[in-house]
Amino acid sequence: MTYQEQQPSTWRPGSCTCESLADGLLVYRLSGDLDVGSGETLAFDKPLDGFRAVVVDLADAGFFGSTALNALLRLRLDAEQAGIAVHLSTVPRIAARVFEVTGADTLFPAHPDLGAAVQALR
Repeated sequence: MTYQEQQPSTWRPGSCTCESLADGLLVYRLSGDLDVGSGETLAFDKPLDGFRAVVVDLADAGFFGSTALNALLRLRLDAEQAGIAVHLSTVPRIAARVFEVTGADTLFPAHPDLGAAVQALR
């Protein structure tokens, strides 16, 4: 798994935005501290109909806890049932460690940044 170095920061509430790109790509951008208080933020509730891949960009994630991991695993299961792959981009060290310790690093293709992920999926 590739990861990005990140400097320690102060607590920021977790947030999630999504964007539909050309070629059937859905991009979720996660930011802030993705902890137990971020459960509703990480609903990943956009219907997957019409998409061929999902990229979750973690470039602005400050903290990545079990709530965030569980939300990503649910997204992966939903996407898998629809025949869609979920990729990660710009995985910070703290998130990479969570993926490694839990074995989830083998479940998600990872890319050094969003541009590389989009390029690989085109």
